[in-house]
Amino acid sequence: MSDTAKIISEVQQAAADHLNAEDADAALSYYAEDAAIVSNGYLYPSFQEFAEHIREFYASLRKVETAIWEDIDIQVINSETAIFTAKFHWQSTDTRGETLNLQGVWTAVYVRDEDSWKIKMRHESFIP
Repeated sequence: MSDTAKIISEVQQAAADHLNAEDADAALSYYAEDAAIVSNGYLYPSFQEFAEHIREFYASLRKVETAIWEDIDIQVINSETAIFTAKFHWQSTDTRGETLNLQGVWTAVYVRDEDSWKIKMRHESFIP
C-alpha cells in the first residue's frame, strides 16, 4: 500500500469512528485541543465552547438511527495533513422523543498527532 493510500485509509477510519462515537468524550477525542469549528455558519469562539455544546448534545441523545458519510473525498496534503470532505446523514432521537434529521456537507482538516489523526479545523453546513 502506498503512503497516500495508507493516509487515506487512516483518515477515512478516523472520520467513521468520529461519526459513530457513542458519547461526547469519545466524539471530542478526535479533535485537536485548539481546533477551529464552524457549524452551519456559526464560528465557535473557542474549542471549549464547542466542547460544551457537544456535551449538552450527547447528554440529550437517546438513540442514533442513522450516521453515514456519502461521497467521501480525501485529499492528502502531506504525510501529516489531509482534508476530508463528505456529505452526511444523521438521524437521532433525543430524550424527549423528538427526532433530529440532519443532512449536509462536512469538511475537516486532519493532522497527524503522534499515532492518530485529529481534526484541526472543521466546517459543516446543513441542508435546509
